Amino acid sequence: MDLDNWTKTIAERRWPILPDTLLELRDACARHSDLINFTDLANLCLSDPFLLLDLFRVVGNSRALQRNESIPAVEQTLLLMGLEAVVVRFNRIEPLDAAEGKLDADVYEAVGDWMARSRVAALIVKEWLSIMGDLKVEDCFVSALLYNLPACIYMIQRNRLPDKPLLQEMSEAFNADYGKILQSFVKHMPLPSGFNTLLGPGVPNKRRQLLKLAIATANSLDHGIERSTWLVGVDTAAKMINCMPEMAYNAVVHAALKVAKRPHVVGYTFPARALLLLTDNGKKPEMKKAQALSDADQLENAIRESIRFLANDLKFERVLYYHYEHDLHALKLRYQVGVEADNPLRKLQVELEPGSFFGVFTGKPQSFHAPSDVRQQLSRRYEDEFFQHIGDGEFALMTLFGGHRLGGVFYVDNARTGREIDDATYHRFKDLISRLAQH
Repeated sequence: MDLDNWTKTIAERRWPILPDTLLELRDACARHSDLINFTDLANLCLSDPFLLLDLFRVVGNSRALQRNESIPAVEQTLLLMGLEAVVVRFNRIEPLDAAEGKLDADVYEAVGDWMARSRVAALIVKEWLSIMGDLKVEDCFVSALLYNLPACIYMIQRNRLPDKPLLQEMSEAFNADYGKILQSFVKHMPLPSGFNTLLGPGVPNKRRQLLKLAIATANSLDHGIERSTWLVGVDTAAKMINCMPEMAYNAVVHAALKVAKRPHVVGYTFPARALLLLTDNGKKPEMKKAQALSDADQLENAIRESIRFLANDLKFERVLYYHYEHDLHALKLRYQVGVEADNPLRKLQVELEPGSFFGVFTGKPQSFHAPSDVRQQLSRRYEDEFFQHIGDGEFALMTLFGGHRLGGVFYVDNARTGREIDDATYHRFKDLISRLAQH
């Protein structure tokens, strides 16, 4: 295919945005003019790369921007357009929906995955620049958001998953490296030429290098620590911003989880799941929602990986997963770490009688953190046999649901040392199980 012809063709049409974004956008634009908040509209644009693309195409031909090779701030762009023009333009935008034969569900999810990686990259570079003390982050942020869009459009047009790594397949199709594809994309959409300044060839500087490292890190989350070059990239970023490698790595984890907390589409959860549920052989876990929920073996594998993560990475000294036995209407221990061979917990069947602690707790998806004093109160209030065997220390619990059906309960504590469960660790525990519930 000819690259210039392709980018000219895709520039001739207006591209839809994610349905959840569109609902929020229409709600915002339907308010009285005095109540429309440009900051809220800007944040919506920064949450959906396709909406950001739609906005920047309005100012892409600006002579001032082309001359200065700059990227305008999103909120400033909205203000310059004016309220009436913004509302008129955004009211004419369409949703990106899956439709059999036109945009199949698996391709739709894959597009969401690649847009999510863009947003993860944006959050990573924002955090890395902040650690370095650079507060001018929006130009790098929006550049990261738009980086994968040509590849997303390529998938939408062809309506099939790539046979090779997406960016590699696209480069081979156009006989050009992805940087050249981006340059043509920026030129013909058109977009402010400042994007080429950051993403294209040129004299390297620290900001450009961090941006490209963030993009490479986010785009290869499904390889993660199983791939030495991935860790080298994170370590390189840590040296550039003068921080410990753990801090640079934590920025990656927090970015992936933050995107997954606002899943505009199923694909927005994939980067977090890819990072947290890596398999031992480095293969990417299957992430199609419909298949995962109907495949018991796949869910079991994900549960086992989660238990390893809780024990090895979050350092919980005792991890238990109680599976819900539907016929017995009870919980039975299926997997554990740190439970002695003679511990009664191994054989305990947790009854879900009405009014019992677990009878109440398993009634809906929820989590619970019980410091020592709360644990003692629970023991006095409820007569569940479970509390007789876990000790006096604090613990955390979370239910696992598949849709509206109870799957089981995760329990974690530090029974050996009595170490407290800090807020950050508890939130990572919740985030992991929340992601697992969508598996």
